[in-house]
Amino acid sequence: MALISQPGSDYQLTQITLDVGRARDITHLLIDIHGLLSELCPGSARPEITALAQACLADCDSPYTPQALIGALDEVITALTHAMRDAVLQITPPASQPGPLPS
Repeated sequence: MALISQPGSDYQLTQITLDVGRARDITHLLIDIHGLLSELCPGSARPEITALAQACLADCDSPYTPQALIGALDEVITALTHAMRDAVLQITPPASQPGPLPS
């Protein structure tokens, strides 16, 4: 698992409610960030960019390497996508109301 637990903490279950439009926007934002990092970081033809990304993460005391951050983003994107899909599957269409009888 790429998501890193903070020392001394336990994984806890939480539930949040997001408007479907907001959840979609967050997912698209994370996908864009994932794509950008994947293009710029490990395996890049420009290793100085990867080194800069590693330095930036180290400067902000991140527990992630660029590759671990890409993996964590992938997990979050997958979890959000599955949650949105599962939420839609739970929606039942309203019972159809009989219309007026033809005259």
